[in-house]
Amino acid sequence: MAITASKSNVIKGGVALLAIYTGFFFLISGKEGIENAVFQEPVVARANQGSFNISIIESGILEARRSVTLASDLPSNRAKIIFLKQEGATVKPGEVIVKFDQAPFVEDIEKLAAEISDASAALAQAEEEFQLAIQQGRASTESRLHNVEVAQLKHRNLKQAELPLRLAKSKNDLQAAKEKYSLAKKNAKSMKDLLDQGFTKRREYEQAKAAISESGTALGLAKQQDKLLREMMAPGEIRQSELKLTELERKVVEQGKVNQHKLALKNAVIIRLNHRYDALKRSLLSAKALLDKTIIKAPVPGFVVYKTVSVQGEMRKVQVGDSVWQHNGFIVLPDMSEIVTDLKIRETDIAQIEVGQTAVIRPQAYPNLLLSGRVETIGTLATGKDEEMPRFLVRIAIVDVDSRLRPGMTARTRIQAAKLEDVVRVPVEAVFYSGDQAVSFLWKMNKAEAVAIETGPSDGQFVVVTKGLSGGEKLLLHDPREVLGSL
Repeated sequence: MAITASKSNVIKGGVALLAIYTGFFFLISGKEGIENAVFQEPVVARANQGSFNISIIESGILEARRSVTLASDLPSNRAKIIFLKQEGATVKPGEVIVKFDQAPFVEDIEKLAAEISDASAALAQAEEEFQLAIQQGRASTESRLHNVEVAQLKHRNLKQAELPLRLAKSKNDLQAAKEKYSLAKKNAKSMKDLLDQGFTKRREYEQAKAAISESGTALGLAKQQDKLLREMMAPGEIRQSELKLTELERKVVEQGKVNQHKLALKNAVIIRLNHRYDALKRSLLSAKALLDKTIIKAPVPGFVVYKTVSVQGEMRKVQVGDSVWQHNGFIVLPDMSEIVTDLKIRETDIAQIEVGQTAVIRPQAYPNLLLSGRVETIGTLATGKDEEMPRFLVRIAIVDVDSRLRPGMTARTRIQAAKLEDVVRVPVEAVFYSGDQAVSFLWKMNKAEAVAIETGPSDGQFVVVTKGLSGGEKLLLHDPREVLGSL
């Protein structure tokens, strides 16, 4: 068979000959002749000129923007599960996720209702006793005020009527006794004169003298009685009347204090019963609120995800029959109405990322599903410093959420960083390196020719060539040096 051959560039150690035959080529090397021949169909691509979208492609995990953790609000571990929504189920807002046993809380409500009824009856009785105490106190006060009024009338009558009359009578009696005594003396003197003249008997004279003694005694008694009345009895009776009036007025004041004390005691009982009644009502409201909390409903749409928690001394997911502790979240409800994916962008690419740039997301589970998104945040601190190249966290917000998406799915994201016009781009497979120098292999006239190039941005599939190519060239997509090196 006929073979045409041409000498190629010296690429790597030794002399290599590139021979072409009927659309195939083989490499021949060796000092003495053909030692080995490898036939291979050349794979080529063209360097294209035109616009180029600078894209950055990374993989990330789809996550809900926010997740709601569900926990029991029932005290201690009184929340015994009797119903659980199946894990992985899709739920809508208001849909029941968990039910706890209501029996203990219904029992608490019934007990509190009975205690409230008793407290209400006791409060009503205390209020009735309070009103009765008011009426009794008012009656006692009115009675004592009446006694004071009577004593005031008697005192006034004593001073203004009774004593003045008695003093006047005593004065009159004393005056009458004086006149009787004076008359007796005059009568005795007349009888003495008549006796001396012999006109009367001595017996009559003696009777006249006895009348003087009798009227004198009566006069002395009248004087004593008048003095006693004026100096002792009248002032004494007035003082006694005043003391009695003062005592009755004091009893009115004391009765007022007694009434106030009794009412204060009754009111204290009412206040205490009111406090108990109000406390029981608050407890009843709390018990009813706890009863309402025996049902947990979905606050947001999402998927039911069980958490691993401590249950009866072991770490596992909850199940029907378990009792869970208060505020210990045991179900997570990712809200899949808003989905994000966090990407770790290489340090060399982070300068091309800006907030608001568009992105295309392709979930691995649905290769034909393309979602749109945008750059929402760019991390300021590098992560993975122990890795070969530091990376920065970039969050992508997915705009058009699909109902098939699930949290934890892997997705490949392409960020549209920029668009270059009138540039040369080649497949990344057409770029090789000789040390730090990037090279491509032109395919001309059935020959491979190495060309030094300078590269620019890459989207992972294509790379921009800023120097060395003008567009339209055919480029090998394999490194011929590898074949030469194996000969």
